[in-house]
Amino acid sequence: MPYYNTIKFEAQYVQALGPNATEDCFHAVYSCVLTKWFPASIGYIIDHQRIHNGSKPEYIVVRHGALRNPLLIVELKRPSRFNNAGKEEVMAELTNYIESRFDLTEHDTIYGLGGIGLNWMVCKMTKTGPPNPTIVRPWTADITSDASYDSFRQIANLIYNIS
Repeated sequence: MPYYNTIKFEAQYVQALGPNATEDCFHAVYSCVLTKWFPASIGYIIDHQRIHNGSKPEYIVVRHGALRNPLLIVELKRPSRFNNAGKEEVMAELTNYIESRFDLTEHDTIYGLGGIGLNWMVCKMTKTGPPNPTIVRPWTADITSDASYDSFRQIANLIYNIS
């Protein structure tokens, strides 16, 4: 079952904003995707994190509400950053955010979702594993496509299994 048309229309809208659309323009699309897979009705919370009071959200944390364990950290960048330097920046920021959350979870694994515009990838890190993230899903176009829906289902199942 593909994503609802509402999500796809929002993706078309932000895509039409062009390569310099800021990452906060993409929060609605990613929030809709995350809500599809991690709804509150089964115990998940999608929490937009601000580093400073009054600032725009810097990243998103998906956590299990009852235990407050962070399971997935999301870092977004504007579409113009879809190049090697932008991908490296996403990975560096995900690494920092994930490492800072390991003391807040009883689980050994935290996943990272990187989004540059609608392009997306998923990695994971473990407390006891290597210091760098392992790629679980390489960079893929359009997180709202039917193919991405099927791919994200697999990612969601991995996360369900740790929560």
